[in-house]
Amino acid sequence: MKLSNQLLFIGCLFFSSMFLVSSCGDRDDEIIDEPTIWLFTPAPDNQEKVQEALILMEDDDIIEFSEGTFEFTNTLSLDSKRGITIRGAGRDLTTLSFANQTAGAEGFQISNCDWLLLRDFTVADAQGDNIKVRDGDGVSFINLAAVYNGPVSGDNGAYALYPVACKNVYIDNCYVRGASDAGIYVGQSEKIVVRNNLVEENVAGIEIENSIEADVYNNEARNNTGGILVFDLPNLTVITNGRQCRVYNNNVHDNSHENFALSGTVRDIPPGTGIMLLSSADVEVFDNQIINNNVMGLGIISMITLDAFDFSIPDYGDYDPYVYNIHIHDNVFQRTTEYPENPNDIGQTLMDEFPDGDMRDILYDGVIAESLDGDTTEGICIHDNENATFVDINSLGFFTNKRFDATPHDCEQTPVNKAEITAPGYTE
Repeated sequence: MKLSNQLLFIGCLFFSSMFLVSSCGDRDDEIIDEPTIWLFTPAPDNQEKVQEALILMEDDDIIEFSEGTFEFTNTLSLDSKRGITIRGAGRDLTTLSFANQTAGAEGFQISNCDWLLLRDFTVADAQGDNIKVRDGDGVSFINLAAVYNGPVSGDNGAYALYPVACKNVYIDNCYVRGASDAGIYVGQSEKIVVRNNLVEENVAGIEIENSIEADVYNNEARNNTGGILVFDLPNLTVITNGRQCRVYNNNVHDNSHENFALSGTVRDIPPGTGIMLLSSADVEVFDNQIINNNVMGLGIISMITLDAFDFSIPDYGDYDPYVYNIHIHDNVFQRTTEYPENPNDIGQTLMDEFPDGDMRDILYDGVIAESLDGDTTEGICIHDNENATFVDINSLGFFTNKRFDATPHDCEQTPVNKAEITAPGYTE
């Protein structure tokens, strides 16, 4: 063989080796510098082989699921990796089913993984949370479905997509259904974007809890108990008090599903809730369509109110139960007088207080932090909302001296800053 042909042959071999991928879950150890793709097709032994790959894969490797339905009987666990991608052929083409799960609770349980990308598949019917990610920096959920099939039930997992104690969280173009707590839940995390998602038939569609710097926009929340929640709850240790959240350009409509949560604060959400801010700070809600959420189109509530309904106001310690710097503007409200058929206790109390469907669009509990006593706006600005009616229910006075005039809140606040994140697949 001539020298030139030898060099050409060697070059072709090297070029080809750069694109080799492993099949059937076996790693090709000849690839050193390039990421390995662990490729899986539906097979009876996938539980063992996929879990083995999740253990053996190196940073920047890829797990790829082909078209088809994959059956798993145990949680799939991933820990302490960087740059991992787990992908399917499309959320309508690749399904990872945990319907016959006999061990573990979560579908995926992922911890301490940075720059993690999950995309283009469906996860269904885990005994607990469908996908839980903890302590990651740069975590992306793109074009996923996370569902609990069949009639909704309190026995469904609490959370479908569940990043907690993470930074730089990105959730885009996902479909979520059937969670007994929150479909998309981001808790005790920083730097968050949740956009372009459809959430339905969950107790809470989207929940941002005890988190800092979040943008929630271009989502559709329909037929949940509550559409979008921004909550700060007590007794959480990673982030005690959240702040800086923008909720905008969302379509929040017809959220009147029966509350099927078995326990927790989410059990208090009345069917018929569009957006609820609970003990939140520095929240801006604007340019949303808030339609036919006929008990609480938008609620501004202190944790003290919920505790008062239970006849107990505890010592909150470092947790601040009040609301601060709430800015509600340029939203469109629309409602009917038809109340939900299956109210919870709080919902029934509100419906009894406002009979014949006479609830107002924006409900404020009237609980004011002592530090805001000299603030005539009470830390809340409400203006330029189409068709919006208002009530301050004076919850601690048990609905005496209700106020229907929103004029004291006709003010403006400095806009909440945009969430600045860095995560796989994220572009502005």
